Amino acid sequence: MLSLFVVCLVFWLLLSGHGDVFHVTAGAAAAALVVWLNRADGTIGAVLQALPRLALHLPWLVAKIVRANLDVARRVLDPRLPIEPAVHRIHAPLRNDTAMTTLANSITLTPGTVTLDVEGEVLVVHALTASAAQELAGGAMTARVERLFGTAR
Repeated sequence: MLSLFVVCLVFWLLLSGHGDVFHVTAGAAAAALVVWLNRADGTIGAVLQALPRLALHLPWLVAKIVRANLDVARRVLDPRLPIEPAVHRIHAPLRNDTAMTTLANSITLTPGTVTLDVEGEVLVVHALTASAAQELAGGAMTARVERLFGTAR
């Protein structure tokens, strides 16, 4: 971590071309921020490592969101289609907080489902229909996030 700090600080100072107190202090603060973001828990590091795989994940997620939008719209417009709102607990064995947050946000972005809480490896999810809850329980979205971040237990 110290070597990363020194490299970042030197890089900052070389790019800024100034050695006054303000620029050295700003460089030290920026270098400290970089070190903090790359700390051992892997918060930003996990995101940076996942960027190439994100190119495959995002189109899948967008397609899922569009399909869910169409399903919710059909259910709203056709009173014969069932709406069975319920709260479900979905097990998601992800090691990384960033991966768990991504999964929770992906669920919430998908119309008809909202992540209410995260309790360890369990997501508490409100689903508008039983089929939406069954699909989440099936684990396809969890598996996608596992591949995205490489965080399966």
